[in-house]
Amino acid sequence: MRRAVPCVLGIAIVTLGGGGGACGSSRSEQSALNAMKFLPPTLEAAHPRAGEPRTARVRIYADSGVRALPHWKEDITEQIDYASQLLQPLVGLKLAIESIQEWQRTGEPHGALRELAETYKVEPADAATWVIGYVAPADTASTAMTELGDAQPLGRYATVRAWAERAEIEALAGKLPDAQSSDRGEVINAHRRHKQTVVLLHMLATTLGAIAEVDPTWIQHVSYSPKQYTFANRTRDLLQLAVDGRLSGESNEVIAKKLADSIEKSEWGGWIPASHTEVLAVLHNVIDAGKAGKTFADAPTAALDQLKQISELAKHGRTAEAVTELDNLLTAYPGNAVMLELKCEIMLGKPGVADPATRAACARVSQIAPGDPTVHLAVGEALARTGDLAGARAELAQAEDKIANLKTGAADAWRRVIEIYTGLGALTWTEDAIAKGKLEGDPAAARAAQTRARYGIPRGAKFVAPDAEATLVSAIRGALDLIYANKLAEAEHALAAADKRWPQAPGISAARCDLAFRAGRIDAARAACDRALAGDRNDSWALYLLGVLLLRDAGTTSAGIEKLKAAIAVDPDLGQAWRTLAKAYARGNNKQALDQLGAAYLAKFGQPLPP
Repeated sequence: MRRAVPCVLGIAIVTLGGGGGACGSSRSEQSALNAMKFLPPTLEAAHPRAGEPRTARVRIYADSGVRALPHWKEDITEQIDYASQLLQPLVGLKLAIESIQEWQRTGEPHGALRELAETYKVEPADAATWVIGYVAPADTASTAMTELGDAQPLGRYATVRAWAERAEIEALAGKLPDAQSSDRGEVINAHRRHKQTVVLLHMLATTLGAIAEVDPTWIQHVSYSPKQYTFANRTRDLLQLAVDGRLSGESNEVIAKKLADSIEKSEWGGWIPASHTEVLAVLHNVIDAGKAGKTFADAPTAALDQLKQISELAKHGRTAEAVTELDNLLTAYPGNAVMLELKCEIMLGKPGVADPATRAACARVSQIAPGDPTVHLAVGEALARTGDLAGARAELAQAEDKIANLKTGAADAWRRVIEIYTGLGALTWTEDAIAKGKLEGDPAAARAAQTRARYGIPRGAKFVAPDAEATLVSAIRGALDLIYANKLAEAEHALAAADKRWPQAPGISAARCDLAFRAGRIDAARAACDRALAGDRNDSWALYLLGVLLLRDAGTTSAGIEKLKAAIAVDPDLGQAWRTLAKAYARGNNKQALDQLGAAYLAKFGQPLPP
């Protein structure tokens, strides 16, 4: 059964409000006034917010040390209620306890937050806004907030150390009524309620991006004081931003961006500089992670400096040292996906993606953060560098499935996929990723279209599988290089081999057109170009070559000009077509067309048409 709010507190509130006593006549008004001078202040909002509050559900876990205390469940309920009494007028937030459950944990209390997060995972769509762990009291009284609880910016977990009864009463010496006073017990209860509630509020505010405050009477100060009664107005602004975002279902990246913008656009001298720097670093870390398509939780603030040092070691090739340092850090944070991802990426550099230990380290990231595409992108990119196209595709396909479910950062993640596919020369996969990411204006789309036009590989072609497109392009390019080097017999052998693997490929026919033309076999050249265009009417090389062939005959000059114009339309970077067309216009004395072409050439290539 829940205990009643201490009568002395009731008298204090009513008296300050100007009303009469509400606790009966068992104690004289003078006695009550004497007791009030020992009470901590009432928590209050300087400028109460109007409107109905919204509800945030909290899930409570209490370890065995807390559960051994008398009235532990009633005390926690009372503290949640008192915190809610401040948060409702402050930011329009009402706390509702979803459940209070047993927490089977032992050991170092400073690792409790990590254990809480690893044991009781909260998904983004979870009904609980916060998970709060109550940890056994210390043997001594402390005022340092870092000793009284733990929380991380934009986290959904917080821990609170229980009240250390004997040590706390000793610490209150001189701040309590005499031992013989009948008010002493109620004043002690009021101090317990105040301290535990202030610590709880401090930790919840930390998860909402609050920065430590310089005034010791403000709740977000680094040390607890029995004089604390509210948050600074500037802190309330940040809390309101974060609360609104969190209850509206916004991602951490969106909330982090709003908080960082608010902090940076309106600096304030009431923040402790070190905390200001630290919180901003975490917020920007969240923003950057979102841009990279990461969904896993950010690294703990306390570990950021070490992670930067580890990254520097890896950057300078000291990978063994970096991995050792990271393993040491992971003993304290064994389930942190950021650290595990960093280990994976370091090991992908050395000993490399083929090493079983590397793949095991990367697989661990997927286990910890199953919805995150980052590790698949990293492994896929590493496999692509080794030429393992099938392996790279398998990893990138997994990444694509996960990117499709991202609420934020998806566009940047798609761009990374597109970049890898472009590097592989995989035209279809590149275009598919552009379509899935709705990034039709991405420069990679134009590059893929140009490659298709230049080497006669129309989209949806049946003669080549997507995983062989790059090989086909390479084969055609190699044959053309032999032709330009006047190694015509070798070029013929190369094209014959390509024909066997990709029969009727337009790009191969266009290369044969080029080969026959240079060998002086004009009819064969025209026939080969016609075959290429029959298979792909946008084969720019075949259009260009056929235009050149048609210009040889005065009777087909107009047709040749049209082929060159078509080549330029589908492949604007084909400079040879521009220059040949200019010569055709000059030969026909078409000054207007030549001037227009010259202006377009200058705009396109940044230099005038050659004479």
